[in-house]
Amino acid sequence: MKVLRVKSAFGFALGQPVEPGSAVAQTWEGITTHRLDLLAAARDGGLLDPAVDLDWVRRVYYALIGEALHSPGDDPDALATKVLDTLLHGLGPR
Repeated sequence: MKVLRVKSAFGFALGQPVEPGSAVAQTWEGITTHRLDLLAAARDGGLLDPAVDLDWVRRVYYALIGEALHSPGDDPDALATKVLDTLLHGLGPR
């Protein structure tokens, strides 16, 4: 999954303050809208609980990516798998 490869190059962006109304804020709003649409499709497709709070899932997803960025040298594809497995299945036994 290329998202971790792209995000790792721009990891600083995840923690930077954004000026309301700026071009950066508008870009983040577009990313948030797109991400929520993607998560809604995952929910509607049965991958997420129908009652899940999609904004919470989005924030958890970003947190997982942020944690993956703290694993320099790890295989990006393995990290992407960990992120998605954790997001979709949690940490309990399977």
